[in-house]
Amino acid sequence: MIILYKKIAVVLLLAALLFSLSSCSFENKREGDNSFTVLSSSENKDLEQMLMEFAEKNKINLKFEYTGSLNIPSMIKSSQKDYDAVWSSNSIWNASISSSVLKNSKSISVNPVIFAVKESRYKNLGFSKDTVVNDLVQAVEKGNLKFLMPSVTQTNSGASAYIGFLNCLAGNPPVLTEEDLNSEALQESLKTLFKGVVRNSGSDEYLIDIFNEGGYDALVNYESSLIELNNQLIKSNKEPLRFIYPSDGVSVSDSPFAYIDNNNEKKLEIFNKLQSFLLSSDTQQKLESMGRRTTYGGLVSNDEVFKESYGIDKNAYLSPIKYPASSVIKNALNLYQDLFRKPSVVVFCLDYSGSMFGEGNEQLVAAMEKILDHKLASEDMIQFSKMDKIFVIPFSSELKWVDSAISGIDTANLISRIKDTEAHGKTNIYAPVEHAIEILKDFDADVYTKSIVLMTDGESAGNFRKGTSYDIPVFSIMFGEANPKQLDEISRLTKGKTFDGRIGLINAFKEIRGYN
Repeated sequence: MIILYKKIAVVLLLAALLFSLSSCSFENKREGDNSFTVLSSSENKDLEQMLMEFAEKNKINLKFEYTGSLNIPSMIKSSQKDYDAVWSSNSIWNASISSSVLKNSKSISVNPVIFAVKESRYKNLGFSKDTVVNDLVQAVEKGNLKFLMPSVTQTNSGASAYIGFLNCLAGNPPVLTEEDLNSEALQESLKTLFKGVVRNSGSDEYLIDIFNEGGYDALVNYESSLIELNNQLIKSNKEPLRFIYPSDGVSVSDSPFAYIDNNNEKKLEIFNKLQSFLLSSDTQQKLESMGRRTTYGGLVSNDEVFKESYGIDKNAYLSPIKYPASSVIKNALNLYQDLFRKPSVVVFCLDYSGSMFGEGNEQLVAAMEKILDHKLASEDMIQFSKMDKIFVIPFSSELKWVDSAISGIDTANLISRIKDTEAHGKTNIYAPVEHAIEILKDFDADVYTKSIVLMTDGESAGNFRKGTSYDIPVFSIMFGEANPKQLDEISRLTKGKTFDGRIGLINAFKEIRGYN
């Protein structure tokens, strides 16, 4: 009888446990029914709050994950089920995603990528909207113009502007082809044009910040970003910019919001709510107030935002270029990386202190191999070209060695030395950076884009010595127990930027390539 009671008790306990687990599962499922994740281009960050407020009112558990538009296709391919919608900056990056996966795509706003130059320089240069790209090439060739530009291979704005340049310099064909890309005259014009780029950027916002600090005359960016920049310049009593719209075609980003079909009717219902909200008249008016057009022109009504004094004709229709096939775009991007862009000279200052021993050093070596191996780097369009110069300075409390590759594709020796170097000693981040600055002083800024990449996992003693020049940007990667205040101070002094490598060191290094 006792045994029977025990068996009954065990059965009841198991039943209670199963009921409890079932209830938890049901609750989790019920709570997760309204979850919705959007994979979005970083250009949409300023619109997140608006969507989150709508989601909260409608009891939607909305989440955003941001990346560059050029990364979206590969992320969907590898992790489709992690996302419910894609909000890219431009439909061209969604073209390679299967129509069975990406559905119900609709444009949310219209944002041309344009060229802007200070008013005084605009008048002196005599630019014409009918020949603006050719005018740019001639101005750079004569040494009359330098400008800032987003990364062609890491940002939609940079890639879109580049395709626009290609289209204009190819004579505005019905659609750009492989044959057009092989034109010697076109290639020479592009090489000349990109010699005028003084700073690249993997972030449109960073580019605006750099321009705002002064010392530059012109830049490429979204119309909405340039409107905000002009407002800031005027408020600060600084010279405003004049916007230039090529009459023969403008690169336009259409901000498509699309559903990822994972066979979930509830997700589709949420998607339709979000998309309808974005396309509602109230939201569209708010987008216009933020400098984003909602049509291709003729109906822009907000005079306080789209000002004629900026060079905006709000009654004129934009004439968008026709984007080429995905294969042509991919080939064009690789040609830029290997042939057209201004050569770079980069000094990598790598922390080999004792705290890096083991896993930290393994991750560092893997990241550097990914970047320096031309074949591996080409997979993400972050490869160096034969025209680039690379220096490597491993350090601890002192410099371990200094070595270089006179060609960006001849890096086998550097990779080998990086692998063979042992991590030990304390940390001094200032000595390698100062040495890197001395190295880079020997290179002409008109010929090379110069930068320093600093990777460290610990707090450093010391400081910059007096008289150190800060005209070369330092891009720092924070890893392990690195002191963010120290790295942010270096970034501020050098007009560089600090990246967080603790989540993924390889991704941090890849992101930095958009800046050099």
